[in-house]
Amino acid sequence: MSIISGMVIIMVNTNDSIVDKNLVICQPAKGFRFAVDAVYLAWFVKFEKQASLIDIGSGSGVVSALLAFKKGFSDVCAVEYQKRMFSCLKTTVEQNKLEVVTPVNADIRTYKPDREFNIAVCNPPYRHPDTGRVPEDETELNARFTTTLCAEDVFRFCRSYLKNSGSLYLSYDADMTADLFEAGFKYGFEPKRLRSVCPDLYVKPKIVLMEFRKNAGREMSFEPPLYQKINGEQSEEDKNIMQGRWIDKQN
Repeated sequence: MSIISGMVIIMVNTNDSIVDKNLVICQPAKGFRFAVDAVYLAWFVKFEKQASLIDIGSGSGVVSALLAFKKGFSDVCAVEYQKRMFSCLKTTVEQNKLEVVTPVNADIRTYKPDREFNIAVCNPPYRHPDTGRVPEDETELNARFTTTLCAEDVFRFCRSYLKNSGSLYLSYDADMTADLFEAGFKYGFEPKRLRSVCPDLYVKPKIVLMEFRKNAGREMSFEPPLYQKINGEQSEEDKNIMQGRWIDKQN
């Protein structure tokens, strides 16, 4: 609940199941709500036994929850800057009893953890404030636009706190992929895997899923596109992802 100029504004949240009926995510009823790119990102991450993982800009905790609940990661640090989203993140962790996820309320641009991580994941905003319709809601603004976080901030942090040869996984707007390559090369990260997410056959991708590795050799794998639909019908692969039929702990 917030008070502005003598008025009481009640912040309403919802609890929504995702991928699995037993996994429930707390998120604002209005404003910024999670999208399918968060699901794709968690699915794209390769499981590594006993790996320490940091989720940068965790929001309501979708990616962290999926990585712990579906992938089996046992050490997840979920960092979120915005107070309201952090409150949702804590609720997500508590109501799903995800003891392996540690919520941290911090700005990744100044956060200094006391350890390094094997893996980092991030679904960063990519829109610049001077492009497109700017939301009136501050939480939604910061979640969708590069006002408090951009790709370069993510790579800069990972250069210091990701272990050598550690992996950084990102979901990003396909039209802005150059931002990732530019920031990656600047901070010593090589692209290793790229998979595009296409709405349908013969339709250009909307999202790219990428894995970068710190101080790695120059060789990248272009993986087959993930088609959300094929001739207007949801593809079997997309259906399996969205219904939680993942090959866990083996990929």
